[in-house]
Amino acid sequence: MEFRLLGPLEVLHDGRPISLGGIKQRATLGFLLLKANQVVPTSQLLCALWPGEDPPASARKMLQNAVWSLRAALSATDGPGAPRLSTQAPGYVLQVDQARVDLFRFHELAERGRAEQGRPEVAAKVLREALATWRGAALADLVESGICWPELTVVENARLDAMEDYFDAELACGRHQSVLGELEAVVEAERLRERSCGQLMLALYRCGRHADALAVYSRLRTSLVDDLGLEPGPALQKLQHAILTHDPALALPAERERAVVRHLRPVEPIPAPRTSPGAQRRRLTVALVRVRPRRGATDADPAVVDHALAAATTMVRSGIEELGGTVATSIGSASLAVFGGPYAQGDDEARAVRAALALRDCFADGMSRDLAVHIAVATGEALVLTEPGAPPTVNGALVDHCHQVLSSVPEGAVWICPRTRELTGTAFHGTETPDGAWEVTGCRGHTDEHDSELAVVRGLLDRTLRRETPHLVTVLGEPDGFLDRFAGAVDGARVLDGRVVDAAPLAAVADVLRGCCGVRPEDRLDTVRARLSAAVCSAGRSEADALATRLLPLFDPSLPDAGVLTAWRRFLELVARDQPLVVVLRDAHLAGEEVLDAVECLADSDHPVPLLVVVSARPVLLDRRPSWGGGKPHAASISLDPPRDGTVDRVRRVMLSTADHGPFGAADTGPWPKREPESAPLSLWRPDRRAAHVMALAGLPAGANGA
Repeated sequence: MEFRLLGPLEVLHDGRPISLGGIKQRATLGFLLLKANQVVPTSQLLCALWPGEDPPASARKMLQNAVWSLRAALSATDGPGAPRLSTQAPGYVLQVDQARVDLFRFHELAERGRAEQGRPEVAAKVLREALATWRGAALADLVESGICWPELTVVENARLDAMEDYFDAELACGRHQSVLGELEAVVEAERLRERSCGQLMLALYRCGRHADALAVYSRLRTSLVDDLGLEPGPALQKLQHAILTHDPALALPAERERAVVRHLRPVEPIPAPRTSPGAQRRRLTVALVRVRPRRGATDADPAVVDHALAAATTMVRSGIEELGGTVATSIGSASLAVFGGPYAQGDDEARAVRAALALRDCFADGMSRDLAVHIAVATGEALVLTEPGAPPTVNGALVDHCHQVLSSVPEGAVWICPRTRELTGTAFHGTETPDGAWEVTGCRGHTDEHDSELAVVRGLLDRTLRRETPHLVTVLGEPDGFLDRFAGAVDGARVLDGRVVDAAPLAAVADVLRGCCGVRPEDRLDTVRARLSAAVCSAGRSEADALATRLLPLFDPSLPDAGVLTAWRRFLELVARDQPLVVVLRDAHLAGEEVLDAVECLADSDHPVPLLVVVSARPVLLDRRPSWGGGKPHAASISLDPPRDGTVDRVRRVMLSTADHGPFGAADTGPWPKREPESAPLSLWRPDRRAAHVMALAGLPAGANGA
């Protein structure tokens, strides 16, 4: 298991990142890694998790929950070199092999480089290797969330010291031209570091830029005198005087200069690439949207499916344009949208992600029974060719990278590249994928007319935690964004999420267990059994092993079902005794009767269990089970009114009105029915009615999904 602190916090197992949970859990791990193999007092951890403020009353419990979750995450590996997080008075200690932590590898390489200063070629090579371990600012993701620890300042200063040692070695080798750009960037960022300024002055002087070298000194002196009332140090003053007098000591030794010249080779100039006058390299964000028939829909008449995909492509184009993007091209059922570049409007990355989420939600609302959408978003530089009256042509590695991301995106999901995530900051929430991308689930900091309903669910969570009593909450309407906001704000409990799908009635039940135990699709059954058993070992080894065996049919349907749903309920109760749980089950109206019975029974436990079950469903659930949740002392239902005017609703109107004219324009004579009367607002249609309407607009017959 590898630990990476020099950049966003990552833990790799077998070369793949593992999920580390929420911000408090990640911060706990980051602080313990900064003090690896040392006992960290609980009080010090609490101050690190709540810097500059008084910790809440439940802070110690939240820290214990974070430690419990980290132990589960780190249990993916075992053996003599495995990491171990243990309790040791007066706090906790994380025991790790320092060779597997990039911070300690950096320190080791930096010390080796300094020891080789007598051999500058060797020193430069080792120090270059040390600096290559950095992927960005130390614990960059935690710093973005507001974390500011003195330990991080120490680490950043160690990086600057190593960079200055590296510059010394490169200057001693005569490579002043190759490090000039890096030196200028460092001095611009750290204007008061005299050593860096002196190195830049020397590099500029050796490049024949004597006036620029003196200007660096003048700028530094002005900053020191104005800000601190200090003069530059004696070494820098001596260097300035040597530059003014052209001291021969500033030149390279003769033997070093001859060595540098001897290694130079004549290089033919590289011709500039020929491009069209309208072609320019620009930074932009691209979104690839692919629509395809779901399983069962492919059994329909191929001509009908082709018409449906053509209609979907036309609708996607209209939705993207409504959200400020430009469709550069459409190949088959895949559309390439461009945000930024020649059409930059500011905040292009965030607009692209919001557009992707809006398209995802539109398809989930209207066409999820027959058409699946996959969306990938990537940001970078690309060659953009613009011609009057024509959409832009985008070429380059950026589009290829977006295609690579799209190849792994599951249906109904939006993935963004690391660069897009970095530029959008904390505007969106989601989870990191094993491929290094980021699956976006919703927007952060978004407020809407459902704030009061959100407060009700949060109040029920507080009551569940305080009284340790299970509770069932049913949210009716179109609640995905609502549930994302709620799950993103949960503190003091672990959130497990699952979604019911038609094709796999027990998939949501299995998803909850995967989120709880870190089970991966490629894991073998013995590994799955071991992780399930380890999650409830506090109940006794025999019961834990028996439960794990009974739950295996969820991961291998060929195994006989020996009361798997009963075992699932018991498993969640046992886990919740060790750590409060929030189980989110989406689209429960698609679940079978056995799954609904099991969910209802979760709230009937006679034992004190801090377990909140939040179920989302369409109102059709009440048509199937009018007594759902009724008569139970710990059950509640909330109905969400449709948004009166929102991005998804606006895009839906535009997309459906476009489909009204057919995929080939108003002159199309295909089987396109007339649009629903304006007297029936789209935002108020019942979900089943809206799905049928969109299917009709797309040309799909009822039942084309093979149901």
